[in-house]
Amino acid sequence: MGSTRSVGKASASARATAWPWGGLALAWPLAKRDVLARYRGSVAGLAWALVAPLGMVLVYTLVFRGVFRARWGVGESAVDGFGYVTRLFAGLMVFQAVAEVATRATRLMQDHANLVKRVVFPLELLCTALLLQVGVHLLLQVALLAVFEGVFGGGVRLSWLLLPLALLWLLLLMQVLALALAALGAYLRDLQHAVPVMMTGMLFLSPVFFPAASAPEPLRWVLAVNPISVPIELMRWAWFGDPVDVRAAVAQGLLLLLLLPLAHRLFRRLRTGFADLV
Repeated sequence: MGSTRSVGKASASARATAWPWGGLALAWPLAKRDVLARYRGSVAGLAWALVAPLGMVLVYTLVFRGVFRARWGVGESAVDGFGYVTRLFAGLMVFQAVAEVATRATRLMQDHANLVKRVVFPLELLCTALLLQVGVHLLLQVALLAVFEGVFGGGVRLSWLLLPLALLWLLLLMQVLALALAALGAYLRDLQHAVPVMMTGMLFLSPVFFPAASAPEPLRWVLAVNPISVPIELMRWAWFGDPVDVRAAVAQGLLLLLLLPLAHRLFRRLRTGFADLV
């Protein structure tokens, strides 16, 4: 009887703190603790959130621009130099955010075993906390790109008003991945090893280093079904006014709205076994 009552309280608590509007007051302390622990003892501290992606952009730029002489796009509208670097940065920040959420979600229940074993804790908030952690880094990178583009690039554009749409899309995608992979990762430990490998391959099957419109025909259908493609293209649409595939955006947007409640349902369906598995 007592166990049934505890489960009932857990279910009610989970509903009361359902993402995205509720439970932020509980999720933020978890996110803040993990962010501070991540950089505790380092000299640069939170600056590593900017140094690491900038270092990757520098390496990729040296390889693709310095070795392969890559340009952004084709024909007279092709962009090189600083425009290439900022577009690469915009795509890379989206990919890194998705990759971090997907990779860490596979071990989310195991890494918080002490909370999982407390039945009354709304475990969906662990996914929310993960998104908040990644969101802190993402917003720092967005601010840095805004400074670079505003000072050294094309200046402030009216299209920047579309940035909240791109960020909301990315947030919904990461929430779907966090819920689904956290739930499945508790049961399928192989996902901890498979997902990082898959994300490495996805880096080159996403429009990070090139615009989707200039991809060769055999690769376009892969980009069309790749869930990371649209948020990357939306981000560049907002930052630089680059074109976006409207049909792919509509199709993936509808699919994303369908998958979000399904991911919540999957998580709640599987959460009853988490405590026995971690």
